[in-house]
Amino acid sequence: MYAPKPRPVTFALGLLGSVFTAQLLAAPEAEKDEPAPSPTLELPKTSITAQGLGAITEHTGAYTTGSTNTATRLNLSIRDTPQSVSVVTRQEMDDFNLNTLTEAMRHTTGVVVQHNDTDRVSYSSRGYSIQNFQIDGMLNTFSNMKTDADTIIYDRIELVRGATGLTTGAGDPSATINMIRKRPTHELAAKVGVSGGSYDDYYSYVDVGGPLGLDGRLRGRSVLAYRDAKSFRDHYALKREVAYGILEADLTDDTTLSVGYDYFNKEVQGTSWGTLPYWNGAGGKAGLGRATNWVAPWSSWPKQDKTAFATLDQRLFSDWRLKAAYTHRISSTDGSVYYAGGGFPQADGTGMQAYTKHMTGDESMTAMDINISGTYPLFGRDHELMFGYGEARFVNTSPWLIDRNPEGYIQVPDWQNLSNVPTFQDINTGLEQSRDTTQQKAGYLATRFNLSDQWHAVLGTRYGSWKGTNLNKEYDETTYRLTQKNKVTQLHNDMLTPYAGLLYDFTEHLTAYVSYTDIFKPSEEKTINKTYLEPVVGSNYEVGLKGSFLQERLNLSSAVFWSTQDNVPVIDDSVPRGPNGEEYYKSAGKGNKIKGFEIELAGEVMRDWNMMAGYTYTHSRDSEGQRLNSASPLNLFKLSSTYRLPGQWRALTVGAAVNWQSDIFREAWRPTGGKDEKGEPITVADTITQKSYTLVDLMARYEFDKHLSATLNVKNLFDQKYYDNVGFYNGVFWGDPRTVNLGIEWKL
Repeated sequence: MYAPKPRPVTFALGLLGSVFTAQLLAAPEAEKDEPAPSPTLELPKTSITAQGLGAITEHTGAYTTGSTNTATRLNLSIRDTPQSVSVVTRQEMDDFNLNTLTEAMRHTTGVVVQHNDTDRVSYSSRGYSIQNFQIDGMLNTFSNMKTDADTIIYDRIELVRGATGLTTGAGDPSATINMIRKRPTHELAAKVGVSGGSYDDYYSYVDVGGPLGLDGRLRGRSVLAYRDAKSFRDHYALKREVAYGILEADLTDDTTLSVGYDYFNKEVQGTSWGTLPYWNGAGGKAGLGRATNWVAPWSSWPKQDKTAFATLDQRLFSDWRLKAAYTHRISSTDGSVYYAGGGFPQADGTGMQAYTKHMTGDESMTAMDINISGTYPLFGRDHELMFGYGEARFVNTSPWLIDRNPEGYIQVPDWQNLSNVPTFQDINTGLEQSRDTTQQKAGYLATRFNLSDQWHAVLGTRYGSWKGTNLNKEYDETTYRLTQKNKVTQLHNDMLTPYAGLLYDFTEHLTAYVSYTDIFKPSEEKTINKTYLEPVVGSNYEVGLKGSFLQERLNLSSAVFWSTQDNVPVIDDSVPRGPNGEEYYKSAGKGNKIKGFEIELAGEVMRDWNMMAGYTYTHSRDSEGQRLNSASPLNLFKLSSTYRLPGQWRALTVGAAVNWQSDIFREAWRPTGGKDEKGEPITVADTITQKSYTLVDLMARYEFDKHLSATLNVKNLFDQKYYDNVGFYNGVFWGDPRTVNLGIEWKL
């Protein structure tokens, strides 16, 4: 069950071996001291320039980046981007052992991380869920289920807060997460590492890259990683395999082609579905501990992803370039879940019902993008221009399953002992039952217009279409013949999304800005009648001040933001959940408003001292002035800092991270202890609250020499007990306890 899949691993090992082989074969040539011709067209190298940082963060030791294009697709510095931008660099991920996307988001300004269950994590920013994800800037490269993606294959993770309709099309005024893959290196580089930690958490990786031949015109990189971990939660364990390979070739002095493949496979046991009950059957607090996980031993929700991608970088003339990109991803799952999470536990072991389902289906995502960028003269000044076209198609399919479980299967006889629960019984007919399809097409344009030495404008627009289709089929269980088709379609053409930003440089280090963009998001939430809600529409505004110091190695940003939205989906508490525990939604109406303030300092404060510190205040209200999203904190503060000691202690780096958030709460349903005429618990509305709390992490790294180092990480140092989610599924989800991890890394 947990055996590695041979194809991607073989591919990656082959590439790894090719790197070493090519280097050995090239050694005699190097002895001739004949300089190899350098191609004219080069992608950004992993090095620090005299002007400061480049886009790539690996090997820079930095906590910030020199350029970003996630917000506008223009290659701008963080100071020149008229939106709030945060970056989790390779160095910060290595320092604090942030080996999943979820762990990286916990260190990102303004992002709230909450678990819905053991294998589903949601992110939110500025009061709304983050639904826009990118890899290497590609449009909607995957769905939001890949929250435990291994960060070992990424150079950095960029996050743009606020609406990003110019680059992503539809979306909330929350944020966009862009994960930037590692690139091949121009010189041979290799590292291997192993680590072990609390709850039998073991991790290993190998990362090799460098020239493969043709005088450095052909380069490659391969990354392999494996994790085998148990958990503080009863019955839960996972095994995760990651493989990544990329080849990069300078076909001519003006043309660079890259092709690559990444593979992700996660096998789990002890998967839950929802939260823990907060109240018992008598209406008092259930008092369930952090280890509680009421699952059948066979409960599992595995996931596998395979992604192939290619990019072409072509110099046209002067500094004008064409970039074309293509990606194709397929994802699959086949597991069964049995989780005793519904109801209110009684002392005799009764009172609970199970959320149970055969989780099986496939997803596919195909996206392409082509754009042209460069500078143009006008009114005696040079300006930047980028225009392009992109489209993406996402398909999710599920087979028709015939339930063969006995009557009363979801009734839990004893929540104190689930070891005897029989496995899920159903028939996979192989016939397609549901198909969800989403298609986006759009052309876009953006320009940075230099009005004067101090005034600059970033203007852009996106024009395209969005189509979503949900198809459900019904069959006769005897003949397997199709009896009915139910198809629901949303079509939005002529979608125009304007973007405008105005910047003023007070000095060469300090810039003020204001920006505006439209909000448009077709709803994927359904009412109890299985119809889609109306699209969310609105406007997003931002005013800020940014500073860049120490050759752009230190960035300071602050912003005041506000937005208005109509038709925001909210959970409809007036209707019961569906047969499989699914939630139904209703529109919150018109006039939802968000306002807030944020400030962030990121980069090198002084030599050998890196820091990321961010504070966010967010308040959202409906048209009647009532607070929305109370399960997200009003105030959020995050700090990560490391310092390399001087003198004889220079081999030692120490650091700490602090996460603080204000209280959260959500209305839920508490039993009174009585029963209605149907024997169901009588409930009343009540509130589940998590008071403000602080989490502290520590790290220390000792470099024995230039090749070998050891890193110690302690997370949740004071073993703070807290809920990271409240009220979801009428319950709570415990946050992680104290963990200790020790890792050893060797570099070439």
